[in-house]
Amino acid sequence: MTVGIGIDFYIGNTKKEIARSEKHVKLEEDLQNYLLAKEGYPAKRYGLLINLDQYSNRVFSAREVQELVIICEHLLNEYKVTTKKKWEVDKTTWGINVFAEELKVLCLVALEQNKKVFAIGD
Repeated sequence: MTVGIGIDFYIGNTKKEIARSEKHVKLEEDLQNYLLAKEGYPAKRYGLLINLDQYSNRVFSAREVQELVIICEHLLNEYKVTTKKKWEVDKTTWGINVFAEELKVLCLVALEQNKKVFAIGD
């Protein structure tokens, strides 16, 4: 598992399987807090994602994984980055965009492999 404060997303069917996994996506605490501040708590639009407890674990059903893909698509539209030059975009927008793209890919792989997505808090 990774170092840093936030929530790590993994693909697997068991906790033992994800413990061995190196592939994951991290929702950094500052990005989650930014989105919560913007959306209000509890967040309604992106609630399944940003209302997660940073100190607990969660397993998402296949339907919820599909919903996470939709949330990622909405975040990618809202925080659209039109350049490959990181220095031309503010840090928060860049971070949300990168996170949403990586989580979307992870969720699509999980759906394709018929596996679960785990959110592991620090």
